[in-house]
Amino acid sequence: MAGIGFTYNYDVKVGNGFGPRTRIYSVNKGTGNHTQAELDELVQKLTVGLVSGTSDAVTVAGVAGTVGTDPLYIAVQGTGAVDTSGGGYVADITLALVATFDQNPA
Repeated sequence: MAGIGFTYNYDVKVGNGFGPRTRIYSVNKGTGNHTQAELDELVQKLTVGLVSGTSDAVTVAGVAGTVGTDPLYIAVQGTGAVDTSGGGYVADITLALVATFDQNPA
C-alpha cells in the first residue's frame, strides 16, 4: 500500500482549531433560576445580533451546564461584539467573558 505523499506539498500553521475567534461566556441569572425559554431567547438574540458594535451577530458553538443552575457556559465564535451588560439580551441574565481563544494570536 502506498503512503501519503507529504514530502513538500503541505503548509503547517500554528492554530487552535476553534475557528478565527472563540469566546466562552458564563451565563448568570440575577434572581431566581433561568429557564429553557430564556436560554433559547439568549441563543436566538446572540445569533441575529441586536445593535451593531454592541451586540453583533455571532455563532453559538455550544452550551454547557444545567438549565436552572448558575452558571451555564456558552461558546460563541466570530469577532463580533457581545454585550456583557446585565439584561443586554434577556432580562436579568448577565454574560461574563471567561476565556478567549484566537486562531492566530499575535
